[in-house]
Amino acid sequence: MPTLRETIIGYLRSLQERGIARLGIDEDCRPILREWMIAARSGKIAAPAAAVPAPQATSEAPQPAPAVPPAERGQDASELRRMLNTPLRDEPRAEGTMQDDIPFFRPGGNSAEECWQNMRRMLPNWPPLRELGTLRPTAVFGMGNPQADIMFVGDAPNYQDELSGQPFSGDAGGKLDGMLKAMGLSRKQVYITHLVKFRPAIPRQTINNRPPSEKEILFSTSILELEARLVQPKVIVALGVIAARGLLQQGDLPLAAYQQMKGQFCGVPVTVTHHPSYLLRTSDLAERRRLWEEMLHVMQIAGLPISDKQRGYFLPKGA
Repeated sequence: MPTLRETIIGYLRSLQERGIARLGIDEDCRPILREWMIAARSGKIAAPAAAVPAPQATSEAPQPAPAVPPAERGQDASELRRMLNTPLRDEPRAEGTMQDDIPFFRPGGNSAEECWQNMRRMLPNWPPLRELGTLRPTAVFGMGNPQADIMFVGDAPNYQDELSGQPFSGDAGGKLDGMLKAMGLSRKQVYITHLVKFRPAIPRQTINNRPPSEKEILFSTSILELEARLVQPKVIVALGVIAARGLLQQGDLPLAAYQQMKGQFCGVPVTVTHHPSYLLRTSDLAERRRLWEEMLHVMQIAGLPISDKQRGYFLPKGA
């Protein structure tokens, strides 16, 4: 018996054969499709054995696709929605996949400014995150230029961030400020945020922190996607391995593996580097130089000018 995914793929192929290139779906369909996408990216669900064939090059003039009446398009969308919402009892879930539907944060708004305002108003009490019961109540929003070319993403707020209401407020934030200064930038010129906007909770918690869980990150992903679409940066910087895993969704790989990847988030190239706190723990010149080379790469993507002095940071004298 075909699985639900195979049934949906076959249905979409039949629409393609009828010349239908686009199909609208409503919000009920999106969480299921998104769960499949995340599971496929993480390798938890294998991709279908047969892919939709790419169109072959031909010397003949292309034939226009047959027009599809609006009523028929609506029926197609309704049928897809029905199929997505109909469970198949015989289809087992891959081991380790998330049972819960992944929620989508939709603050609405007729402009970017209104969307930002609605986000700040709605997010602190957004039920999907509040009902997890694993996050503290204070939201720490992103800060900086809402139209920045460079977007920095950490994992989750810590004690100092929660206290100040701003991301990267402690000693690690001071190191990030130093990195920005070396790039000729300030916080007002970039956008800085976290995967998860609330500090992860611990029993009897005081100043101690913990990294966000996979579920907390997945439930927060649509919030970060909204930020990326509003800011529209030229490049995103993942600060640390947890941020890299959340952005690139390639599983439990080490930082070094993510640093070698050329991934994207919402169509924006992602550069992976150490969390600024790493600079608090190492004085190794070679490691500092490597981090700086990653920042030079970010500057290059963003189209920022790079001086000879900047290129020479952390190089041995005379090099």
